Amino acid sequence: MRYVVLFLFLCALSSTVRAQSFRAYAELGINASQIDGDDLAGYNQPGLRIGAHVAMPLDSSWLIRGGMVYSGKGSRHGERDLFFQILRVNYLELPLVAQYDLLEKVSITAGFTANYLIQAKVDGGGGFESIRDQFRDFDVCYTAGVMYQPFDNAAFSVSIINGLFSASSVDFFRNRSLAFSLFYQLSVGI
Repeated sequence: MRYVVLFLFLCALSSTVRAQSFRAYAELGINASQIDGDDLAGYNQPGLRIGAHVAMPLDSSWLIRGGMVYSGKGSRHGERDLFFQILRVNYLELPLVAQYDLLEKVSITAGFTANYLIQAKVDGGGGFESIRDQFRDFDVCYTAGVMYQPFDNAAFSVSIINGLFSASSVDFFRNRSLAFSLFYQLSVGI
Protein backbone atom coordinates (compact mmCIF):
# COMPACT_ATOMS: atom_id res chain seq x y z
CA MET A 1 0.00 0.00 0.00
CA ARG A 2 2.87 2.38 0.77
CA TYR A 3 4.07 2.00 -2.85
CA VAL A 4 0.67 3.14 -4.11
CA VAL A 5 0.79 6.19 -1.82
CA LEU A 6 4.37 6.96 -2.93
CA PHE A 7 3.35 6.68 -6.60
CA LEU A 8 0.37 9.02 -6.11
CA PHE A 9 2.59 11.50 -4.25
CA LEU A 10 5.13 11.53 -7.09
CA CYS A 11 2.36 12.01 -9.67
CA ALA A 12 0.94 14.91 -7.66
CA LEU A 13 4.38 16.45 -7.26
CA SER A 14 5.15 16.24 -10.97
CA SER A 15 1.77 17.77 -11.86
CA THR A 16 2.33 20.77 -9.57
CA VAL A 17 5.83 21.36 -10.93
CA ARG A 18 4.66 21.52 -14.57
CA ALA A 19 0.93 21.97 -14.27
CA GLN A 20 0.63 23.73 -17.62
CA SER A 21 1.50 20.56 -19.53
CA PHE A 22 -0.39 18.05 -17.40
CA ARG A 23 -2.77 15.66 -19.22
CA ALA A 24 -5.20 13.20 -17.67
CA TYR A 25 -6.55 10.07 -19.39
CA ALA A 26 -9.15 7.43 -18.61
CA GLU A 27 -8.54 3.90 -19.93
CA LEU A 28 -11.09 1.20 -20.70
CA GLY A 29 -10.13 -2.04 -22.36
CA ILE A 30 -9.77 -5.79 -22.33
CA ASN A 31 -6.87 -8.16 -21.74
CA ALA A 32 -6.35 -11.43 -23.56
CA SER A 33 -4.02 -13.28 -21.22
CA GLN A 34 -2.22 -16.49 -20.44
CA ILE A 35 0.19 -17.69 -17.80
CA ASP A 36 3.46 -19.33 -18.83
CA GLY A 37 4.15 -22.46 -16.81
CA ASP A 38 0.58 -23.63 -16.18
CA ASP A 39 0.62 -26.05 -19.18
CA LEU A 40 -2.32 -24.23 -20.78
CA ALA A 41 -1.66 -22.57 -24.14
CA GLY A 42 -3.18 -19.53 -25.80
CA TYR A 43 -4.37 -16.08 -24.82
CA ASN A 44 -7.77 -17.51 -23.83
CA GLN A 45 -8.61 -15.67 -20.60
CA PRO A 46 -10.32 -12.30 -21.11
CA GLY A 47 -10.10 -9.65 -18.42
CA LEU A 48 -11.23 -6.08 -17.82
CA ARG A 49 -8.83 -3.11 -17.89
CA ILE A 50 -9.99 0.13 -16.33
CA GLY A 51 -7.87 2.95 -15.01
CA ALA A 52 -6.61 6.51 -14.99
CA HIS A 53 -3.34 8.00 -16.21
CA VAL A 54 -1.39 11.21 -15.81
CA ALA A 55 0.93 12.29 -18.65
CA MET A 56 3.59 14.95 -18.87
CA PRO A 57 4.99 15.98 -22.27
CA LEU A 58 8.77 16.28 -22.37
CA ASP A 59 8.88 17.90 -25.81
CA SER A 60 6.84 17.84 -29.02
CA SER A 61 7.42 14.09 -29.59
CA TRP A 62 7.96 12.52 -26.15
CA LEU A 63 5.83 12.17 -23.04
CA ILE A 64 5.98 10.20 -19.79
CA ARG A 65 2.78 8.56 -18.53
CA GLY A 66 2.02 6.99 -15.16
CA GLY A 67 -1.23 5.51 -13.99
CA MET A 68 -3.31 3.11 -11.93
CA VAL A 69 -5.16 0.33 -13.76
CA TYR A 70 -7.33 -2.54 -12.55
CA SER A 71 -6.27 -5.47 -14.73
CA GLY A 72 -7.89 -8.90 -14.95
CA LYS A 73 -5.51 -11.64 -16.09
CA GLY A 74 -5.26 -15.42 -15.95
CA SER A 75 -5.56 -18.50 -18.10
CA ARG A 76 -8.28 -20.84 -19.28
CA HIS A 77 -8.59 -24.33 -20.66
CA GLY A 78 -11.83 -25.04 -22.56
CA GLU A 79 -15.09 -25.88 -20.83
CA ARG A 80 -15.67 -28.88 -23.11
CA ASP A 81 -12.24 -30.44 -22.59
CA LEU A 82 -11.47 -33.24 -20.16
CA PHE A 83 -9.07 -30.99 -18.26
CA PHE A 84 -11.21 -27.93 -17.45
CA GLN A 85 -9.55 -25.06 -15.59
CA ILE A 86 -9.99 -21.30 -15.27
CA LEU A 87 -7.37 -19.27 -13.41
CA ARG A 88 -8.22 -15.63 -12.67
CA VAL A 89 -5.60 -13.27 -11.32
CA ASN A 90 -6.52 -9.62 -10.71
CA TYR A 91 -3.96 -6.86 -10.24
CA LEU A 92 -3.68 -3.15 -9.56
CA GLU A 93 -1.12 -2.11 -12.18
CA LEU A 94 1.06 0.96 -11.77
CA PRO A 95 2.50 1.56 -15.26
CA LEU A 96 5.30 4.02 -16.02
CA VAL A 97 5.57 4.40 -19.78
CA ALA A 98 7.50 6.53 -22.26
CA GLN A 99 5.56 7.46 -25.39
CA TYR A 100 7.09 8.63 -28.67
CA ASP A 101 5.05 10.15 -31.51
CA LEU A 102 6.24 8.19 -34.53
CA LEU A 103 3.80 9.71 -37.03
CA GLU A 104 1.11 12.36 -36.77
CA LYS A 105 -1.49 9.96 -35.30
CA VAL A 106 0.70 6.96 -34.37
CA SER A 107 2.80 6.58 -31.22
CA ILE A 108 4.89 3.78 -29.76
CA THR A 109 5.12 3.10 -26.04
CA ALA A 110 7.51 1.20 -23.79
CA GLY A 111 7.96 0.93 -20.05
CA PHE A 112 7.38 -1.09 -16.91
CA THR A 113 4.48 -1.87 -14.61
CA ALA A 114 4.56 -2.65 -10.91
CA ASN A 115 1.57 -4.89 -10.18
CA TYR A 116 -0.07 -5.47 -6.81
CA LEU A 117 -2.06 -8.70 -6.49
CA ILE A 118 -5.70 -8.16 -5.55
CA GLN A 119 -7.05 -11.69 -6.00
CA ALA A 120 -6.12 -15.11 -7.39
CA LYS A 121 -8.66 -17.90 -7.78
CA VAL A 122 -9.07 -21.12 -9.73
CA ASP A 123 -12.03 -23.17 -10.94
CA GLY A 124 -11.35 -26.79 -11.82
CA GLY A 125 -15.01 -27.56 -12.47
CA GLY A 126 -16.39 -27.31 -8.95
CA GLY A 127 -16.50 -23.55 -8.51
CA PHE A 128 -13.92 -20.89 -7.75
CA GLU A 129 -11.63 -21.13 -4.74
CA SER A 130 -8.94 -18.71 -3.60
CA ILE A 131 -5.30 -19.53 -4.30
CA ARG A 132 -3.95 -16.09 -3.40
CA ASP A 133 -1.42 -17.64 -1.03
CA GLN A 134 0.25 -19.34 -4.04
CA PHE A 135 1.01 -16.00 -5.73
CA ARG A 136 3.43 -13.22 -4.86
CA ASP A 137 1.97 -9.91 -3.73
CA PHE A 138 3.99 -7.99 -6.35
CA ASP A 139 4.78 -8.67 -9.99
CA VAL A 140 6.96 -6.59 -12.31
CA CYS A 141 6.22 -6.54 -16.06
CA TYR A 142 7.58 -4.84 -19.13
CA THR A 143 5.21 -3.32 -21.63
CA ALA A 144 5.42 -2.17 -25.24
CA GLY A 145 2.69 -1.03 -27.58
CA VAL A 146 1.30 1.08 -30.38
CA MET A 147 -1.29 3.86 -30.08
CA TYR A 148 -3.45 5.24 -32.86
CA GLN A 149 -5.14 8.59 -32.19
CA PRO A 150 -7.86 9.27 -34.79
CA PHE A 151 -9.42 12.05 -32.66
CA ASP A 152 -7.93 14.87 -30.59
CA ASN A 153 -9.14 13.40 -27.29
CA ALA A 154 -9.22 9.62 -27.93
CA ALA A 155 -6.72 6.94 -28.86
CA PHE A 156 -6.73 3.18 -29.38
CA SER A 157 -3.87 1.13 -27.97
CA VAL A 158 -2.56 -2.40 -28.41
CA SER A 159 0.11 -3.46 -25.91
CA ILE A 160 1.94 -6.49 -24.68
CA ILE A 161 2.43 -6.75 -20.93
CA ASN A 162 4.75 -9.59 -19.92
CA GLY A 163 6.05 -10.58 -16.51
CA LEU A 164 9.77 -10.43 -15.86
CA PHE A 165 9.68 -12.93 -12.99
CA SER A 166 7.47 -15.70 -11.68
CA ALA A 167 4.19 -14.39 -10.28
CA SER A 168 3.77 -17.53 -8.18
CA SER A 169 5.51 -18.40 -4.94
CA VAL A 170 4.96 -22.13 -5.62
CA ASP A 171 5.45 -22.74 -9.38
CA PHE A 172 6.99 -20.79 -12.25
CA PHE A 173 3.98 -18.83 -13.50
CA ARG A 174 4.70 -15.76 -15.60
CA ASN A 175 1.90 -13.39 -16.65
CA ARG A 176 1.50 -12.54 -20.34
CA SER A 177 -1.20 -10.24 -21.73
CA LEU A 178 -2.31 -8.53 -24.89
CA ALA A 179 -4.14 -5.35 -23.90
CA PHE A 180 -6.64 -3.65 -26.21
CA SER A 181 -7.63 -0.25 -24.79
CA LEU A 182 -9.38 3.02 -25.49
CA PHE A 183 -7.71 6.07 -23.93
CA TYR A 184 -9.87 9.16 -23.49
CA GLN A 185 -8.15 12.46 -22.71
CA LEU A 186 -9.93 14.21 -19.87
CA SER A 187 -7.91 17.44 -19.95
CA VAL A 188 -5.69 19.28 -22.39
CA GLY A 189 -3.40 21.31 -20.16
CA ILE A 190 -4.54 22.43 -16.79
